[in-house]
Formats: sequence, C-alpha cells, structure tokens
Amino acid sequence: MAQIPITENPSGKTYPGKFIWHDLLTPDPLSAGKFYEKLFGWQIEYQGRYAVVRNHGKVIAGILQVEPPDGKARDGVWIPWVSVADVDAAVNLVKANGGKILKGPVNMDQRGQGVLISDPQRAHLVLLNAKEGDPADTEAAIGDWLWDEIWTDDPNRIQNFYGSVLGYDAIDSGDRYGVFKAKEKWRAGIRHVQDDREHMLWVPVVRVADPEAAAQRVRELGGVVWVSPDEAPSKGNTALIADTTGALLLIQRWPPLASKGGL
Repeated sequence: MAQIPITENPSGKTYPGKFIWHDLLTPDPLSAGKFYEKLFGWQIEYQGRYAVVRNHGKVIAGILQVEPPDGKARDGVWIPWVSVADVDAAVNLVKANGGKILKGPVNMDQRGQGVLISDPQRAHLVLLNAKEGDPADTEAAIGDWLWDEIWTDDPNRIQNFYGSVLGYDAIDSGDRYGVFKAKEKWRAGIRHVQDDREHMLWVPVVRVADPEAAAQRVRELGGVVWVSPDEAPSKGNTALIADTTGALLLIQRWPPLASKGGL
C-alpha cells in the first residue's frame, strides 16, 4: 500500500478536508474485484494482498485483504482517506475532540504521512498528508468517486468533531442532510440516521449514468440493493447498494434528473 501513490498527477498543493482516496477492506478481494469490474468497468491490478483500482486508467482506490482477528465473518467496508496539512496537529485535535487514534502516524513512502482514526461514533477514516500534494479538483467522471457522506445519529457532535479536525469552515445543515464546506467548496455530506448500529460509518458515492440500470446490474452480479432508486429520497437519482462482501456504497446520477412527475 505504501508504494502506491494516491495520484499519478499530484498538484503540489494540499486541500485540507478533501477526500482523496478510498480503500476497500475485505476478506475476499477477488470476489469484490470482479463485482466492481463488471459493475463500473474498473480495472484492477492484484499485487499480493493489495490491489490497485483504476477508472479509465486513473488510479482511484485500493482493495486490501483483511481477515477478522476473531475469526468471525465480517462484511467488507470502504475506508476513506482525507487530506490534512499537518498530521501531528490533526492527531492532537482528534484526541481533544473525542476521537481515537487506531494506528499511526506512520510514514508511508510514496503516499506520505497518514494516521488511521476513529471519530466519536466509531466511524473510521485515514488522515493523510500526501507526498507531493493532493489530486487537483476536477469534475468526477462516470465511475469516479463523486462524494462521501458520514452517517450519524448525533449530527451536532459529528459536525463539531469534523469542523475542528478537518477545518471545515461552514456547514449547511438541513432537516435530514447537511454539507461540510472548506473555502466555499463542498467536501462531504452528513446524513442524519436513526440506527441501532454499534458504530456509524462513512459511505462513499460513485457517479453513474443510470442508477436504475446499475442497481439491476448489482442484483445480477450477486450484490444487494438496500435502497432502490425509486425508493430513495432523490426519486430515481441514487441507490444504496452493497458489494458481494457486504461493503456499502451509494451510486448517484449527477447532475440529477428532475424527479418523476416533476417539471
């Protein structure tokens, strides 16, 4: 993992609060890899326990084989990586605001310096100061990561945590959904949920051209459609799915089409 940079075209700049990489932790990388290859057309290069994921030739993610330490079956999970300007300073802010340090900080050769953390509701993510800088802000292509959102049943606490740790300077908060901003740039979403999970989680979003067709393909490939496009609040533009190892992600059409029956 440390030998794979997060981008082959670093900007030389750091964009604190930007989501810059994703790793899938799963007990069955081959099954998950085949699923994503057929669903999104991703190209996957297997290198031992770690695989590199490309979309249209651009590196976008990794897949890491992880066996549960207790031997019990566990679902796969996508772990996002977020840019910070100073990892050591971020570590202090995590601790001061009710989070935990799970591993690191560690120097990761071609990636830079990173630390795996848990927020106050036990959602995991990696904070990274990328070597030679972050990827530049560009429009997401079909099959690229479009967005990331944190699921939480305590939005005020989570807003305060990430506002402090990641330096978000504005939060647009609605009844059930909010947006983290940094220098007027949208960086992540906050979804208010009522759930009995023992911990919350970050859920990434992939841009697709046709959510209904993609959801049908998920079923054909052995994945699960938890919320179909016609059941989603966006009325046809998003769906919540899981891959063949149980890892959750959203698929979304962007820009959205008008809601069915709308103007």
